Amino acid sequence: MAEITIREYNKDDEYHIIQLFRDIFGREMTIDEWRWKYTGQGNEKVCSAVMVNEHNHVVGHYGGIPFRMIHYGREMTGIATCDVMIMSQYRGIGRLKKLHDFFVDSHVRNGVTMFYGFPTEKTLLLPLEKRGLYERVEPVLEASKDLSAQKDKIIPLYRLVPLSFDDERINELWVSVRKNFKLAVIRDRDYFDWRYKRNPLFSYEILGLTKRWSNTLLGLVVCKKDESDTLLVMDIVFYDRTFNSLLIKIESLARKLGKKRMGIWLPQRMHHALEKFGFISRPSGATLPRSTHPATLTKDEIRAHFFYTCGDTDFL
Repeated sequence: MAEITIREYNKDDEYHIIQLFRDIFGREMTIDEWRWKYTGQGNEKVCSAVMVNEHNHVVGHYGGIPFRMIHYGREMTGIATCDVMIMSQYRGIGRLKKLHDFFVDSHVRNGVTMFYGFPTEKTLLLPLEKRGLYERVEPVLEASKDLSAQKDKIIPLYRLVPLSFDDERINELWVSVRKNFKLAVIRDRDYFDWRYKRNPLFSYEILGLTKRWSNTLLGLVVCKKDESDTLLVMDIVFYDRTFNSLLIKIESLARKLGKKRMGIWLPQRMHHALEKFGFISRPSGATLPRSTHPATLTKDEIRAHFFYTCGDTDFL
C-alpha cells in the first residue's frame, strides 16, 4: 500500500482539504466556507487530523468543529465531527481506524469528553459502528406538521417579533434558561452570530417571544429562509413554561409566510410533546452517534440529556 502519514492540521492544509472535499462529495467548498466552519468561532486551533501521502498531499481528513458546551452547569468543550473523507486509492478500514484514533486520542488528552455528529445511516453503519469506533445513540427524527389541517390558535398574551442577531437580550435569555439544558451547545449571542448570521451557505431569521406589554425575551427561534413550502425550525431556546406558546406562534408565522408544513428536529425524548400538537415524527436520515472512547460521555447520558436541533448540523 502507498505510504501515508497521519498528523494534525497544519497551516495551508485547507487548500488541499477543499480540493479533496470537491473530489469526494462533488461540491465546491470555498476557502471562506472552510474558515467559517473551522476557525470562525475564534478557536485558536483547527481541530482536524489529516492523512498525507509521500508527496505531502492531503489524501484523508477527519474534521472537528469545537463547541462551547454546558454539562450540568459547567462549561466544557465538545467536538462535532464532520467532513470525514479519504481518497479512494488510500482507503481501507485499517487506515480509517488509525485516522479516527489519532483524532480522538489527541483531543481526549486535552480534556474533550464529547464527540458527536449527524452522519447518515449509511455513513455510520458501514465503517464506524461496525468497527466499534462509534456507537449509535439514536436515529434523528424530524417532526413535521401539515399546516392545512388546523386553523391558528389565538394566544393574545404573547407576540413573536423579529430580532437582530446581536440583540443583547439573547444572552440574557440564555443565562436565565441554561439550567434547564443539562447537556447542550451554549446558545448565546456569539454562537448565533457565528452559526446563522455569518453562515456563508444559507440565510436565517431570528425571532423572539415576548409578552405584549414587555420586551423581556421568553424564548427565541431561528428559521431557515428559503423558497421551500416547509418552514424549517433551525434552533429554539425557551423556558419550559413558554415552549407550547412558542410553538403556536411559530406555526402562526409559518401560515403567514404561506408555508404548507413546519418541520423541527428535537431529541426523541421531546417528540411525545410535539405529537400532542399534531406533529408526525419520521426518520430524518441522520443518526446521532457518540465516540466509544472510554473517557467520553456514555450513550445513556447523551440520550437522556443532550439537546440538539437542526442547527447542530453543519449542512442545513
